[in-house]
Amino acid sequence: MRPFRRTAPDADAASRMPTRDVHFAIDNRIPRFWYRGACHVTRFFDAFSVMFPLGERFFIESVRPFRDRVGGDASLAAEVDAFVRQEASHIRVHRLYNARLASQRVPVDALEALLDARQRNAARQVSPVTRLALTACLEHYTTILAHRLLSDPAILEGADPTMAAVWRWHAIEETEHKAVAFDVFAAAMPNAARRYVVRCGAMLGISVYFVIDLIHFVHRLVAVDGQTRNLRGWLQLLRWLFVAPGIFTRVMPMWLFWFSPRFHPDRIDSDAALRAARAALEPYLAAAEPEPEPESPA
Repeated sequence: MRPFRRTAPDADAASRMPTRDVHFAIDNRIPRFWYRGACHVTRFFDAFSVMFPLGERFFIESVRPFRDRVGGDASLAAEVDAFVRQEASHIRVHRLYNARLASQRVPVDALEALLDARQRNAARQVSPVTRLALTACLEHYTTILAHRLLSDPAILEGADPTMAAVWRWHAIEETEHKAVAFDVFAAAMPNAARRYVVRCGAMLGISVYFVIDLIHFVHRLVAVDGQTRNLRGWLQLLRWLFVAPGIFTRVMPMWLFWFSPRFHPDRIDSDAALRAARAALEPYLAAAEPEPEPESPA
């Protein structure tokens, strides 16, 4: 069934995009290759985690300045607030996730420095509304990948339970706030024809950087494990991405939908998958172990 259907929000921002007090015990008890013992697929997920803290910061810094410039739309302003709270929670959890990676000698700081330099360059060279368009594009990536994870729970079967819960939680919240950046961009650029040209150009441009960075980050992480010449591992990752479960091939129609003049994130129908994922995750969150308290300074 095609996942495209126009849906209308049926509740306020606080209930549709709740701020969850989540705590995950992400530590070295988790296997190094937590995804079914597969190095390369594990590092694919881990590469995304390395990207997230600065990526989410960029999203917040792009959307928040427009909060009071959305034409007096109180509901959209409330959605911006909820969006910021959820993204801030993602930063916190992925910082913990990345601390575990750093303990494995993953060059988290060096990789983040590359992203930080690119973001600073963007801040100098493009306008605030263009940064908002880029954020809407990247949120579309997270939306369609989240849709894939939630609509096929088998993808994370066999993974370490804590890590599977982290990724399901993140996918849930990306789905909940999938339209916020797009709607703020629409409010900031009301001319529909101009907005269409800008968002299509932004998607084509940012996709080049996104794919290059993802390949680079995965390679750097696999190199830490001494597995860059493991052809079987790379083939396993390629099969996972493009054949079964086909993460990338299955989301391609949704990615292309961005270029339709009729596109809106709410037309990607994730309602049933979102309800099921929330119901499945709540018992885990209730029983989740607390994160370790930071050590007091001497």
